[in-house]
Amino acid sequence: MAKAKKNGKQKIYVLDTNVFMADPDCIHMFGDNIIIIPDIVIEELDDNKKASGDKGYNTRQSLRNFDMLRRRGNLMKGIKTQNGGIIRVVSAGGSIEMPDGWKDKPDNRILCVAKELTENSDCPVILVSKDTNVRIKSDLLGVKAEDYKHEMIDEDHLIYNGRNEILLSEKEFDKLSEGFSVELKKAKFERNNKDRTLRENEFLSVTNQTTYEVLPAKVKNNHIVRLQYDTVKPFGVQPRNAGQRFAIEALLAPAKEIPLVILKGSAGTAKTFLTLACALQQCAEENIYRKITITRANVEFDKEIGALPGDEVSKVGPLLRGCMDNLELLVDAKGVKNKNRDTDIQGKVDYLFQHGYISAEALGFMRGRSLTRQILYVDEAQNTSPSQMKGILTRIGEGTKLVISGDLNQIDNPRLDKHNNGLAYALELMSGDPLCAVLGFTDSETTRSPLAAKVASLIQ
Repeated sequence: MAKAKKNGKQKIYVLDTNVFMADPDCIHMFGDNIIIIPDIVIEELDDNKKASGDKGYNTRQSLRNFDMLRRRGNLMKGIKTQNGGIIRVVSAGGSIEMPDGWKDKPDNRILCVAKELTENSDCPVILVSKDTNVRIKSDLLGVKAEDYKHEMIDEDHLIYNGRNEILLSEKEFDKLSEGFSVELKKAKFERNNKDRTLRENEFLSVTNQTTYEVLPAKVKNNHIVRLQYDTVKPFGVQPRNAGQRFAIEALLAPAKEIPLVILKGSAGTAKTFLTLACALQQCAEENIYRKITITRANVEFDKEIGALPGDEVSKVGPLLRGCMDNLELLVDAKGVKNKNRDTDIQGKVDYLFQHGYISAEALGFMRGRSLTRQILYVDEAQNTSPSQMKGILTRIGEGTKLVISGDLNQIDNPRLDKHNNGLAYALELMSGDPLCAVLGFTDSETTRSPLAAKVASLIQ
């Protein structure tokens, strides 16, 4: 096995296959420590190299990285990494007897390698895996195990909601109400308000200290300014609460000012409904953008999209039923009064697709493209991986507005959690940037039916 330094600082990290599928460049993230790759990992990567989407791309990139290392030396003997560590591919673990009932499968063979190293090495051995079951079984074997932490986002970035409450003197409040800006330093906070740092594009509920009147506002260039679209009803939609007013402000802002909008909150807060209303207003009514492109992260994309019959809209359509329901509500609100009402609603939705106002595309097909002068809406973004989100953010071309929405507490992808998904990554990367507006809805701003809201409160 690889020899560790005798200064007590070097560790041995055994990497599971899923780490490479999540981040093909993970070998550069362990400093000057020793990285051990069980040979079964190479075999598993080979089995997945033809997979579509993000999974296949990361697998192929990982194999290319191994090939580059192989050209520099013998991977079985160990190759020095750029950080001063060592990386080795090993065929070991045969001396470890698996517990009764454990099958001879890749996960267990990786566990045996980590167990053998633990028993025969003088330095700490850590198995790194994104698989919860592998980490649980590591405990049973007495092997220390950790999740891959490089893509983990701190909770501080996840709780940012892009909104705050401040106080202004009556004089400054009157100035703001008359349409003038107020210097940010004039803002005062309630004593129990712990978040006293205001960021660019942060939305504000401004209270008059004397009369307690409240005005919606936002932060712009170190000043407090009134909302620009406070009286606008996009596609006939009237906002119901402060969160919706703030969301509409962000969604209607020109792409040259705010090209990225991140909406987060629980189901029923109208994230999709407001996004589509503002998008239709700007595309179908005002011709500001060429079209609306809707995509949604889904755990089935990689293995199912190619097998479904029909064109791309037909394939992606079942995954976008939530968007379709909202589109039906929006076109219905425009007024369909004859006896063929339901048919006319569906006809209007079909018209939007057939005439190019809206397109639905699989997330995996975004790689390598540059999207110009359109609105790209990524629904259920909490189910994207950080690498997928990187790809999305780098595809935005001139005049395009990107809207990302999701709920960090409703993740369906088994490879992701609250701290290592694409929505969390975007929040960490872009929150507070002048090019981005973040709006987190509160639970009290849900617009569900009374029954749905009651059930949701009871099962929490």
